[in-house]
Amino acid sequence: MTPAAPQGENVLEMRGISMRFGEVWVLNDVNLSLRRGTIHAIVGHNGAGKSTLMKIALGVFEPTSGEVRIGSQPLTYSKPAAARDLGLGMVFQERSLIPTLNGLDNLFLNSERKNRVGLLRRRQEAKEAVALLDQLGIPRLLLQLGVSEMSTIEQELLEIAKALRLSDRVLTLDEPTAPFGQAEIHRLFEFIRTVAARGTGIILITHHLGEVFAVSDHVTCLREGRIVLSTRTSDTSMSQLIRAMLGRSSVVFERGEQPRDSKAGVPRPSRKPRLSVSHLQVGEKLADVSFDVQEGEILGLAGLAGSGRSTLLRTLFGDLRPNGGEVRVDGNLYRPRSPRDAIVRGVYMIPEDRGRHGVVLTKSITENTVMPVLQRFVNRLRLLQMSGGRAATREVMARVGIRARGIDQLVGELSGGNQQKVVLGKALAVGARLMLLDEPTFGVDIGATREIIRQVREMAEGGAAVLWATSDLRELLEAADRVIVLRDGVIERSIDRGDPDFNEDVVIARMQRTQYVQLADAAQGRRADD
Repeated sequence: MTPAAPQGENVLEMRGISMRFGEVWVLNDVNLSLRRGTIHAIVGHNGAGKSTLMKIALGVFEPTSGEVRIGSQPLTYSKPAAARDLGLGMVFQERSLIPTLNGLDNLFLNSERKNRVGLLRRRQEAKEAVALLDQLGIPRLLLQLGVSEMSTIEQELLEIAKALRLSDRVLTLDEPTAPFGQAEIHRLFEFIRTVAARGTGIILITHHLGEVFAVSDHVTCLREGRIVLSTRTSDTSMSQLIRAMLGRSSVVFERGEQPRDSKAGVPRPSRKPRLSVSHLQVGEKLADVSFDVQEGEILGLAGLAGSGRSTLLRTLFGDLRPNGGEVRVDGNLYRPRSPRDAIVRGVYMIPEDRGRHGVVLTKSITENTVMPVLQRFVNRLRLLQMSGGRAATREVMARVGIRARGIDQLVGELSGGNQQKVVLGKALAVGARLMLLDEPTFGVDIGATREIIRQVREMAEGGAAVLWATSDLRELLEAADRVIVLRDGVIERSIDRGDPDFNEDVVIARMQRTQYVQLADAAQGRRADD
C-alpha cells in the first residue's frame, strides 16, 4: 500500500487542466483538489468532461496543458502505471473480476506474490488479504467464494478492496450504485465512509444526484469542459446543482412536485388490458404475481435487488420459463419460446446492460436499428436490400433525437445517452405493443434521462403498454402512471398517481421487508396529521 497522507493534506490536485482533441476543447482550465479522508462527487452531463478528467488523473491521457499531483508527487505520463504507483486506483462500471476464480485469486490477479523461482506464495497472499478485508469490514468468506457465487454488492466490495490493495491514497468510483437497490446502496455508502475514514480520498462519479447529498462532502459540477460549481455539499441544494448542470432552470423535480408538462397520470378511458398476468410463478424469484397493464399505460416496477423485477421482465420476454400461472397479450394466451418469438409477437425489452444485450457497439446505428427486423428488408430473391433499412434508421434517429455524425457511425463511438436512444430506436423499428424497460436510463445524465422519459411517454400515447423497472425512485415516480412494489417475489402494493401514497417515503418503506413496512404507515399518519 502507498503511505498514508497527513491529515488534511490534498491527496490529489489537478491544476489548470485543459485537453484538446483535434480542434475540440473537451476540458478548459479545470482545477480540482481532493483532501484526505473526504468524498468528492463529480457530476455533469455526458460529454461534460468527467471521464476525460479522470483518465488524465489515471495517466491514460496526457493533458494539453496543466499539472496533476498525487500527494506531493507530480504525475508523469511516460510510465503507464505511474498513477497507480503513486496511490490512485479506480473501480469502473464494468467489473474486472473473473467469475471462475475465487475472491483471493481475483484480489491478487496480475499482481501475485511469488518467490524467487516464480511459485505463488499463497500463505502470504491469504495473510495480506485477511488483514485488508478485516480493516475494511468485509467478510473473510469472500476469499473462498467463487465470484459467480457472490451477490452483486459482494462483488462490488471485492472490486473496491482489489483497487485499495494496490493504491489506497485516492480511489475513484464510476457509477458504483448502478446495479443496486436501496438496501445495497445504503450498505455500499456505509462501506465507502469506512474507506474514507481510513484516510483514502474518494472521488464519486454519479448521475444520481440524490447520492451526492447522501454520501459526499464536496461536489464539483462540470459543464462543457468547465467547472461551473464546486462547493461543500452542505452549502448547495438539489435545484442549484441541477441548474449548474443544465445551465438553465431545473427540469428535474424536487420530491412531491409533479412535472407540469407531463401527461402521466391523466385519466384514460377504461380499456381492455394490453397485458394480463395471473398467478405467475418463476422458480424461487416470483411466487404469485398478478396484474394488468392497459394500452397507453406506463407501469412502474419498484423493488430491491432480488425482489423479482428483472425476473418478471425476462420471463415476459421469453428468456425465462415460468413454473405456473398465465400471461395474455391483447386477450390471447402468450407463451413466448424465446426473445425472438417475443419480438415477433410485438414485445420488446430494453435490457439493463445495453453494452452486452442492447446494442452491438462495433456495428453502425443502421445495423443495430434494423437487426431485429431484417426480414422486412429481404426481397423475393432472399437478398437483403438496405435502402429501406437506412430510411427507417433516419426516421428513428430523428424521432428519438440521436446525435451522431450519420447513420453509419459506430454505436460504440456515441455517448451513453445516445447509445440508449439507439436501443429505444430499435423498439420503435419493431413497432412494439408491449415495452419492457430494465433500468432504461442506466449510466446516462439528467438531460438524456428526461428525453428518454419523454420518448417512452410518446410511445405509450401511441398505444404501447410499458413496464418500467428501475432502482431510481425519483425517475420512476416521474415516468409512471402507476407503481407496483415487488417484495420477495410478490406484489406488496399497487399505487396510482394521484394517490397520497405516490411518493418516495411510502414506496421505499413498502420495498423493505416486513419489519420496515410500519414506516409507510407512519408516513401516512404524518400526512393525515398535517
